[in-house]
Amino acid sequence: MKQARRIKGDAPPSQNGHRFAGSRQHHADWDAAWAARFRRWRTALSKLAIRCFSRWLNAGRISGLPGHQRNVRQSRRVLRAVRGFTEPSVGARSLAYLRAVDPLVFEEVVMSALEDVGLLVLRSRRYSGDGGVDGTVWLPGRGWYAVQSKRYRHHVCLEHVCAFSQVLASEDFDGGLFVHTGRSGAALYPQMDAGGIALLSGERLIRLVRERVLDVRLRARRGVAAR
Repeated sequence: MKQARRIKGDAPPSQNGHRFAGSRQHHADWDAAWAARFRRWRTALSKLAIRCFSRWLNAGRISGLPGHQRNVRQSRRVLRAVRGFTEPSVGARSLAYLRAVDPLVFEEVVMSALEDVGLLVLRSRRYSGDGGVDGTVWLPGRGWYAVQSKRYRHHVCLEHVCAFSQVLASEDFDGGLFVHTGRSGAALYPQMDAGGIALLSGERLIRLVRERVLDVRLRARRGVAAR
């Protein structure tokens, strides 16, 4: 009986099939891994570009305003200090540290932290005090959000939130971020929902400052559709 000759070194057909299938799977996994890396690199480069543009833009906006320039420089020193905390109680220490900085510097700390996230911010050219807007930030897919920052040691002042809501309505912002170092009460939430205000405090504030992550439930003002 004649037997089919097999070229030396060839594997049986079934083995060849498994080998080719394994090779295809290997290449697919390799391609998927590189695609994921590329997406991460593209996102990182995009955030870096926006951050650099935002810094350049704001340097021009506050040129000739030495007080603002000094506060912005100090805000970056504050961020470096907070990001250097390592002990287990880092959250409590970070909040205590932020409560101790100058109120105007704290406003710039928040804007610098949002900038570090990779968001375009516009710093205010004047410090307005209670009820005003400390700056604005462009949130992709959401629009322009006004930012107000408060150093509270205790509970949030409801009057401040109401005043901020009125500013959002009068200046037609898409929403607002109310950033604070205190404690929030249940009485705030109806006013927040009506005014399109998102609270950023506690652990979420620490994540923004230390980890460069904006983790907040964004709201749009009633009557304003998300862009």
